[in-house]
Amino acid sequence: MGCSQFNAPVEEYYGEQVSVIVSEIKVPSLEQVELPGPGADIFEYLTYAVAISPEISALRQAELGATSGVSLAVSKTRPQLSASSSVGGYQDDISVGDTQTGASINVTASQLLFDGGLVNGGITIAKLQVELARVVTEGAINRVSAEAAGAIIAASLAVRELEAIGKFQEEIKPHASQLERMAGSGLIDRSILDEITSQLLEVDISEEEASSNLRLAQVEYSKLFGDLPLPNKVPQFPLLITAEIKGNVVPDDTPAVRESALRTLLAEHQVEVARSAFSPKVNAQLGSSSPMNPDESINAQAGILISYQLSDGGARAAKLSVAENNLEQARRTLQSIAENAAGALRRLQERASSITKIIELAEQKLPILVDQLRVAETQIQTGQADISKVFGIKLQTNQLESRIRRGKADLMRTKFELAAALGLFSN
Repeated sequence: MGCSQFNAPVEEYYGEQVSVIVSEIKVPSLEQVELPGPGADIFEYLTYAVAISPEISALRQAELGATSGVSLAVSKTRPQLSASSSVGGYQDDISVGDTQTGASINVTASQLLFDGGLVNGGITIAKLQVELARVVTEGAINRVSAEAAGAIIAASLAVRELEAIGKFQEEIKPHASQLERMAGSGLIDRSILDEITSQLLEVDISEEEASSNLRLAQVEYSKLFGDLPLPNKVPQFPLLITAEIKGNVVPDDTPAVRESALRTLLAEHQVEVARSAFSPKVNAQLGSSSPMNPDESINAQAGILISYQLSDGGARAAKLSVAENNLEQARRTLQSIAENAAGALRRLQERASSITKIIELAEQKLPILVDQLRVAETQIQTGQADISKVFGIKLQTNQLESRIRRGKADLMRTKFELAAALGLFSN
């Protein structure tokens, strides 16, 4: 993917001055989470994993905190009213006269007219921070969803592998016993029995590996789902998003790129805010004060207050330089993340395509082995084949079926990773 679009201002890439509608964000509690039943589809399980995730809950709380920042920033555009009061003694003439007690009250109203964009820049930054918090949450939701799907797929595969090995062991027991008898009576060479015994040991090793994989998968599953039972049915990739991961996928709207684009847009506005420090500040002010001496009249003032800082020792220039450096770094990071995202999406698609082809070839071979097994079992009755040949074909068939199961699980896991990378689980 070319990255020429990132040379344009981020506003043009990401949309005209990102508009953020600040709305109430509800953080789900465990009481609100509906437990999926054993027959529920994988989407219901993923929804549950996201709902109980401490990380997601913390990020949603961060979203709530970011919305408060918008209210704070907007408040600076509204009229500011301040009042002060002093109570004490006063003298009309300090050379003569007694000290008298009194109180004075001062009230001042002020409205910002111009500040070089400082307040408006702060509002935009606050709104962008809300949107950034939401995009970060979306990225986490997609990552947790992919991890949860991977945990379900791994546990389900381990269960099915263990069941298949157990079934195969029961199926070949009679053949193994028959081979023992045939070797003992000299009907077959002992070396054939040794070779088959070695193959049986491989099956035992596969069983132990499957048991170990199941234990590890259960640990990973419990991290995301707690004590929730594993789904009864084999997980299937949701048809609703199958079409969205095919074809020419682009990274522009993925959570990772959106987050980086927002950070770049934030950096641009922070530069504008830093520049505003070089502008004068203009306020309309209206004030009234009452003197301590009740015999004196209350006075009032109204006018325009203009202030400008002539020198601050270079602090403004330093802040502007830091903001500009941060912007340049953000732009470079955005381009790098966009390129990496495009590469990652391509690799996931290529991996899915490769796995699909391997599964197809394996499924084409499976009926051939089944047919060979049927012929071999028939030939035993006529003396044209022996039990060792039947055993060998059954072993190949079992290994091929296992390969197909593992391939399909790997394909589904890859599809979930691709969907998560595209941000499809937070739409």
